[in-house]
Amino acid sequence: MKNILNEQLILSEMKYWQVPGLSIACVKDGESYAGGFGVRDIKNMPVDGDTVFCIASCSKAMTSAVIAMLVTEGLLDYDRPVREYLPKLRLADSRAEKELTLRDILCHRSGLAPHDGTWPSEVSPDEFAGRLAFLAPSAPFRSKAQYSNVMYALAGHIAETAAGMSWPDIMKEYLFDPLGMVSTTCRANDLIDETNHAEPFQVIDGVLTQLQIWDVDTVAPAASVNTSASDMTKWLSFLTSGGRTASGRQLIAPEVFREMTEKQIDYPDFIDDKALYPLDGYAFGWQTGSYRGRRILRHTGKIEGYSSVQAFLPEENAGAAILLNLHSPTVSVMFNLLYDILDRLAGFEHTDRTELFHGKSLPSAEDYNDCREDIFSARYPSAIPCKDIQNGRELTGIYTSGGYDPIEIFFEDNELFLVNRRMRCNIRPYCGGLYKAEGFKEDIMTYDMPLYFIRTGGRITALAMPLEPLTPDIIFTKK
Repeated sequence: MKNILNEQLILSEMKYWQVPGLSIACVKDGESYAGGFGVRDIKNMPVDGDTVFCIASCSKAMTSAVIAMLVTEGLLDYDRPVREYLPKLRLADSRAEKELTLRDILCHRSGLAPHDGTWPSEVSPDEFAGRLAFLAPSAPFRSKAQYSNVMYALAGHIAETAAGMSWPDIMKEYLFDPLGMVSTTCRANDLIDETNHAEPFQVIDGVLTQLQIWDVDTVAPAASVNTSASDMTKWLSFLTSGGRTASGRQLIAPEVFREMTEKQIDYPDFIDDKALYPLDGYAFGWQTGSYRGRRILRHTGKIEGYSSVQAFLPEENAGAAILLNLHSPTVSVMFNLLYDILDRLAGFEHTDRTELFHGKSLPSAEDYNDCREDIFSARYPSAIPCKDIQNGRELTGIYTSGGYDPIEIFFEDNELFLVNRRMRCNIRPYCGGLYKAEGFKEDIMTYDMPLYFIRTGGRITALAMPLEPLTPDIIFTKK
């Protein structure tokens, strides 16, 4: 099937966007292809079909599939309140606490804001679930879709409870082993230990820079799968066959597979981009819609230095996945290649979309900053930096909030720093008692973020940070 690929387009898009390496998986009517292009690390080791990448949020579809298997076995039910599985579960929304189901979680309609500043964390899945009681919702329960990695982590914990085993063991026993996905894992250390893995990269200040692999084990069911193009062909074949293995074993009952892949809620995307085919809904771990008159299920993934997209056309018995070791921007390269591959697999008329995605001018430095946001400057566009940290010593200490890891603020070499979730940021003072934390990471984003120190009776008693843009600033109390 290699001749199904337009290698000239692949290589030109990689060169244009400075993509170090990528791998491609595609299947059609029982045939498959897996291959790689470019390099996987600074030593210029080549990417091949067995090179392992983190696929980030494309993991959600695999989590959904495993839960569908547990539903097939009768261990779980999409519509039973999850309190029946986790009696100790508490949520800030009392109705959601009482009525929340796996269906609500898997299609993102819990009402909970993303709260991606809660992870990574070293707490156990049970402790992480306990933090949900402190996280504010940002919409009424079941009113709309709000993407949530935290809720997918909860779905995985429910599965752990029902199956009586850890999340990595569930994934291995129910999905990876039955499909023969020999290189696929779902822990950060497994990726690090894999000899043939792609290192993560990002263009920073115009320079392609290798990053550290980020530990996303806290929300493993949302984002932690590491896999290769070779293994992705087995996954795509499983999907295009309606939940059957290569040997014909039906892992997901047909009626459950249909439910898993049916639209559950409106979830529009890419509304203003004429180059893209926007989808309109969300199923369980999949976006739903149509592509050139055919039903399509699709999902993307992105995490520190990795990007991915997977899609399948059920009516055409065809699917494709693209895995990259570049952080951003990647929508253009992923979707230009994906659409080209899907057209060739389905026999659609060829369309060259390159000029729709980008012109001939090379990307600017700003194009590579689409995952960086300066919240501080947006709130305080006229703020003036200070040379000295006034009253800086009284700011130091440990600050806590029920739903988040503690924040530590300390002096070192006459500079002020913040540490949270093992990540360290510089704190810069501004006139008028303003402070900015530089390079604060949440999920795929890096923020320059304001810090507000709260005084009670003349002393610092708390700080506030806009860790969740859909809710009021998060308050941390000084210990």
